[in-house]
Amino acid sequence: MVAKTRRQLAKLASLVLVLLLLLAVILLCIFLLRRHHRPPLPPAPPGNGSNPDDSVVAFDFSPYLVLYKSGRVHRLAGTSRVPAGVDEATGVTSKDVVIDNSTGLAARMYLPPPAAAGGKRKDLGRLPILVFFHGGAFVIESAFTPLYHDYLNAVAAKARVVAVSVEYRLAPEHRLPTAYEDSWQALNWAVRNAASGPEPWLRDRGNLSRLFLAGDSAGANIAHNMAMRAGTEGGLDGGAAATGVLLLDPYFWGKRPVAGETTDPARRRKYEVTWSFICGGRYGIDDPVVDPLSMPATEWRSLASARVAVTVSGLDDFRPRAKAYAAALRDSGWDGEVEQYETAGEGHVYFLDKPKDPKSVKELAFVAGFLSRP
Repeated sequence: MVAKTRRQLAKLASLVLVLLLLLAVILLCIFLLRRHHRPPLPPAPPGNGSNPDDSVVAFDFSPYLVLYKSGRVHRLAGTSRVPAGVDEATGVTSKDVVIDNSTGLAARMYLPPPAAAGGKRKDLGRLPILVFFHGGAFVIESAFTPLYHDYLNAVAAKARVVAVSVEYRLAPEHRLPTAYEDSWQALNWAVRNAASGPEPWLRDRGNLSRLFLAGDSAGANIAHNMAMRAGTEGGLDGGAAATGVLLLDPYFWGKRPVAGETTDPARRRKYEVTWSFICGGRYGIDDPVVDPLSMPATEWRSLASARVAVTVSGLDDFRPRAKAYAAALRDSGWDGEVEQYETAGEGHVYFLDKPKDPKSVKELAFVAGFLSRP
């Protein structure tokens, strides 16, 4: 009887042991599954669920935007906005103005505070006028984004200029030449108002005899093309002329590589395809609007400005062609002064992303010096 009871207890113990081992295996599997489970991907940007084309990518221009087959544009950067007002760091005052109600063309203007003299704020009279065109590959960013609002505050304070930062329309909703046409209209609006108003900051504080055009990347491309147009179409309104043109890491490209430019076929093809997207195929990659090096020397001489400054960054794909631009302008017989500034070891428009970096501070000093010099 005792032996039988012992056998039953042994079987029961074995069964319990098997159940415990099985439970341990189940718990281990659950632990491993949870550990290796990947979180779900972020949801796709909202679209029109009734339109199947609203989720089909027509053109991927990452990291800037994605265009869907339905025509919907999803911008991946440069969409935030900040209001105008008084900048606490610099004392610069900004305001927004509408230039053309029919198209929405607008600008953000910047006015530096009175200069400090002998411990007191003193109004030193009329200031140079800067018309600035923002970058962003013609497809993102704005005169109202934090990136450019902060940069124009810094420039206006350091160089002591009245600045007009142009809010031109973007591709692909408005492909080139829309940005050029908007910029030309805004430039002439600034010139007319500096001459006779009614915009008071330009009329009362701006010095039209010291007019500067500037921009970074795509905006530098625009600034160059505005200066060329002024020289080939009879000048700006009222006979005004630009004192200087400042091109910051300009966006220029072409079919054939220049010295030092990448020869990688895939990389060059990427720039060609995205340029065609920006302009809807209207301008080839060798058109002078994107490749000024395709112009003969006689056309270079039409650039309407007394001075041109070109800045480049050492790690920028656009650096070699920007340097070739400066050399071609200098060698063309153009009757003006060419300056060049280079920052080693930095990428495209680094100074926007790292404004407090010593290299950015140094480049800002160069910019201010160019704009401040009579």
